Amino acid sequence: MKKFAAATLRVVLMTSVALMVYVKLFEHRLIYFPERELTGSPAGPFEDVFFEAVDGTRLHGWWLPAPDARGALILSHGNAGNIGHRAPVGEFLREEFGINVLMYDYRGYGRSEGSPTEEGTYSDIRGAYAYVRSRGFQPESVVLMGQSLGTAVTVDLAANEKTGAVILEAAFTSVPAMGRTLWWSLPIRGMITTKYDSLSKIARIRSPIAMIHATGDALIPFAMGRELFEAASAPKQFFRVNADVHEGAILGLGLEDLQRLKDFLWAPRV
Repeated sequence: MKKFAAATLRVVLMTSVALMVYVKLFEHRLIYFPERELTGSPAGPFEDVFFEAVDGTRLHGWWLPAPDARGALILSHGNAGNIGHRAPVGEFLREEFGINVLMYDYRGYGRSEGSPTEEGTYSDIRGAYAYVRSRGFQPESVVLMGQSLGTAVTVDLAANEKTGAVILEAAFTSVPAMGRTLWWSLPIRGMITTKYDSLSKIARIRSPIAMIHATGDALIPFAMGRELFEAASAPKQFFRVNADVHEGAILGLGLEDLQRLKDFLWAPRV
């Protein structure tokens, strides 16, 4: 019996060590899933635009102009695919909110140069913000929206720059926290160097924050989204979507909640 227990323990330890080594060696491949080919595009008018991240990396995006726009929205997407997979969301935002939309790809995604890293994506959204500002938009007329991984990128910028409002869809607290939900028995905090620690930053955001999360999100737990929301400063609102979706939960908002979101975003602030 003791020999069996010792053998079992060795197997468990060897498996754990092997998985830890795998995570260390292939961490970025576990976080980023870029695709180069753009398989979709907006149905309405749009411009191909190129601009630089703050470190000089050349990035690609789409500018979706809206007639009589109230401002500009920067959409930062999740960790897989590229902007081609989010064209319907961009169109929805333009039509429903009457706002210009900048959809852009992080480095290594779509037609953007480079390879993705945490610091690189922070540099990318700062480049997108600078690009929008260069088109004549003041900070208070710029709305940031992040989806999944893009919520952490958005939080990092909003914690350091003035913006009109922030929308976070399918937000998570940090990468190590997400790792613990996937590999609960391993010392994941010490294994992963990529942090995307929104929980430690979100209270510094002074812009209004709207958070949207689907109850049946199979990737980022609904409870994790609520945890991040509780750490945020007011003014803030949480929108619950009763659906089994991850990105694109905003498309599942009912008419009443959609109007509530619009009223919250455009409410006069003192």
